[in-house]
Amino acid sequence: MNSQIKFLLFLVFVVGLFMFLQDRFKFLNISITPNGKNVQEEHEPKQESEKGNQQTHFVEISTREESVIKVNVDIADDVQKRALGLSHRKYLGSYDGMWFIFDQDTEGGFWMKDMLIPLDIIFVDASGFIVDIKADQQPCKEDFCPTITPASKYRYVLEVNSNFCKENAVVVGDSIKLNTDVLDNV
Repeated sequence: MNSQIKFLLFLVFVVGLFMFLQDRFKFLNISITPNGKNVQEEHEPKQESEKGNQQTHFVEISTREESVIKVNVDIADDVQKRALGLSHRKYLGSYDGMWFIFDQDTEGGFWMKDMLIPLDIIFVDASGFIVDIKADQQPCKEDFCPTITPASKYRYVLEVNSNFCKENAVVVGDSIKLNTDVLDNV
């Protein structure tokens, strides 16, 4: 094998290793994401047009360490959207998630059927305080999946990538505030 081919293979290996390590450990402030989406877009709130108005969907988590974490969310506010949840999604941005809204306090469980990515599931009471966190819930590919039940009643649920709570020091007792545009539409 001539030296140019060896050098090219070595370069491909080094770039591949760098991309793997960056994706795994996020040691630089860059990210490789699908659909050409860049890191700046990943942290900006999602917007959708509804009757000509722009709506911003995000929640803010206030931690005990006095930091505020902004999470872009899709809203699941009816039975059909809640049942579908994040099923079949192959990717979820680092600061993206789904906000489930229930009409009244509930004790119902969640499950990971048809999920493709592991999640942290954050249960929130009607006052906006986190009452339970079920971390690192793995996808279920079986016909019967275990139910993930919180320790107490809740009104809202935030689903985010697995290890989100650990990486951002989110714990039970922290609070979550919805964006006011979202509240106006609930």
